[in-house]
Amino acid sequence: MNTLVNPKGWIPLLLMLVVGLLCSCGSPASIAPPTSDAPSVAADRVEVIYFHRTQRCGGCIYAEDGIRYTVETYFADELASGKVTFKVLNVEDKENATIVKKYGAFTSSLFINTIRGGTDHIEEVTDIWLLLGNDEAFVEVVKSKIEKSLKELG
Repeated sequence: MNTLVNPKGWIPLLLMLVVGLLCSCGSPASIAPPTSDAPSVAADRVEVIYFHRTQRCGGCIYAEDGIRYTVETYFADELASGKVTFKVLNVEDKENATIVKKYGAFTSSLFINTIRGGTDHIEEVTDIWLLLGNDEAFVEVVKSKIEKSLKELG
């Protein structure tokens, strides 16, 4: 028999609906924020992002190593606090498609994004490619670009 016509068929349906509403509305919302071992990301921050392709040459690996060294050596406190973030992403990985598009990356490249008041200020750092193999100059360019971005945060 059709449950829409039979009043007895409505009782189990109505009971499930009431129980569902009580369970969803009666359960307390999460009051405490979720905890995480990762440092919280500051609202105003400097994002340092190095993009690379799947096939990597020695120069691309040198660039990543130099950027990583610079960020971890000179900005360890800022990394720990979330004021500076550092990511290395493959431009060919589909999981990175949104961020690749946001930055306009298509090959090995370094971007520094100064985020102030929720607004991105993205700058590509192209100087590094002329300094491959010159460790001091390479590190100095990356370091000065990050310092400049941090000063812009105030």
